[in-house]
Amino acid sequence: MNKGSGACRGACRSRKIAGKLMLDPIKAAATMEQHGWLPLEPYPGAGKPWQCRCAQCATVKTKRLTHVRNGRAGCRHCAGQTFTAAAAADTMTAAGLSPLTPYPGQQLRPWLARCQNCGHLSTPTLASVRLRGHQCWACKATHFPTRRRLDEQQAVACMLTHGLQPLGPYPGRADAPWRSRCTTCDSASAPVPGALPGHHRACPVCAQQGISPSEPGDLYLVVHDDLGALAWGVAQAGRRRLHPRRAWRPLARWRLPAAQDAWAFGRYFKQQIRSNGCPPARPTEATADHAWAQTVLLEDVSSGQAVRIIEEVAGPAS
Repeated sequence: MNKGSGACRGACRSRKIAGKLMLDPIKAAATMEQHGWLPLEPYPGAGKPWQCRCAQCATVKTKRLTHVRNGRAGCRHCAGQTFTAAAAADTMTAAGLSPLTPYPGQQLRPWLARCQNCGHLSTPTLASVRLRGHQCWACKATHFPTRRRLDEQQAVACMLTHGLQPLGPYPGRADAPWRSRCTTCDSASAPVPGALPGHHRACPVCAQQGISPSEPGDLYLVVHDDLGALAWGVAQAGRRRLHPRRAWRPLARWRLPAAQDAWAFGRYFKQQIRSNGCPPARPTEATADHAWAQTVLLEDVSSGQAVRIIEEVAGPAS
């Protein structure tokens, strides 16, 4: 005790050491201001959180004087590493995308949005939008043909080559829909002339392979009671994807005007449940032929909860 160490080796000794190491509040505030941070509260200590405001962007952050003195004084908001919900929405809108859900909180998470140019749904990330600008798979599909700048004669020849008879004047752009009639099945459609070269779906009615993105599609949920699993998928409107005698029973179905919208809602649903830590259901040897990447255990996500997640963006089930 004569040496000044005191009798208590616990909290009293820690406070005494912290008091000796604590800098002068005026000097500490001057150090923070020198590195671009304006303190908003009294100096708490070198290693304790200190509420400050960035002198450049006015963002309020919690900094530590120790970190600032060690070279970690940068503002993540000024560096573009953090975004507020309003700033993220403005970035998407400036890139020609209308967000349909709140900001997911991270730049690398998919964000459900509608293209302001063509109206198609997509799930780009904020990082990709900031890096490359407008992100829409439908607009990108016609990007290369648009650069070819088809004139009227070339566009008419392209339509006739693919078995389509134009029903109106040329819209003047290779990426604009052109009302036409199929010479095989006599059905009307509005394909994009610039997307026809190298494309195997000139007439959506004649093309019966797979799922046509432009035709109406269904997003469905099915449940396997024996395995306790829930699955989702996309089917063309009016068509079955699962055999009626299989163990999967239908739970809900949403009829959408285009199959690509159903795919977008399916990707949004997957992102929501995976971000909550819900892994896919484990396949068994008898059921290894199913797409288990689009499954989840019912003990992680109930059927009612799954329906509510999709109804928030796609509306009530049909």
